[in-house]
Amino acid sequence: MTEEETKTPQHNWSDIKRALVIVAHPDDADFICSGTCIQMARLGIEVTYMVLTNGDKGNHNPEITRNQLIAMRQIEQRAAAARCGISEVLFMGEEDGFLRPRKSIRKRVTREIRRIRPELIFCTNPDRYFVGDGYINHPDHRNAGLVAIEAIFPAADNPMFYPDMAEEGYHPHKIKYLYVHGHDKPDLKVDITEDLETKIDAILCHTSQFEDPAGAQKRWRETWGETQEDGTLRYFESFKIMKFT
Repeated sequence: MTEEETKTPQHNWSDIKRALVIVAHPDDADFICSGTCIQMARLGIEVTYMVLTNGDKGNHNPEITRNQLIAMRQIEQRAAAARCGISEVLFMGEEDGFLRPRKSIRKRVTREIRRIRPELIFCTNPDRYFVGDGYINHPDHRNAGLVAIEAIFPAADNPMFYPDMAEEGYHPHKIKYLYVHGHDKPDLKVDITEDLETKIDAILCHTSQFEDPAGAQKRWRETWGETQEDGTLRYFESFKIMKFT
């Protein structure tokens, strides 16, 4: 890989007023892009998290009921979002483990895109089946990417889709940028070193997800850290950027 290929691109968010993060589960946004969202919020950008499923399969404890877990995970996600300066959290309520790009959820996501009118949307890569050598990517992560992409195009900016929304005041909207997490060829690396501890604090708000928080933190730092030429360790979030004109 050449020096040019490994160079961190510059990012400029001066034309961004609102950003929307579309993910499958409570905690996904905190893992994939919270460091970047912290920086955006600090600049005054309004960031919204949209969580597509209710997270009701996200624990193996038989003593916790489904409804208890749903409530618990919403509380955890709201606390994590507050740590990051997130403006709003939307819970779309699809069943965990069975998310599919059905017409009903596409319409609901399209309505929120038209309501919020973000210039930038974050989503997960719908084509990522495997991560490293020992992890199968959750099908909800892939399908969350599909739900997001199919709502962005062709639905959100086309008045022929869901004309009833105009009666609600939700008119077609075209985004400027899509940041795709988990892409094989990312072209944006956001240095989150200064906000790493806040990102980790946000993730740790999801107490239902961790039996060994100390061990988990060690793994996260190893995964996100990159040693620089001067020997320092910096931490990054990476995305593939799609630009729309």
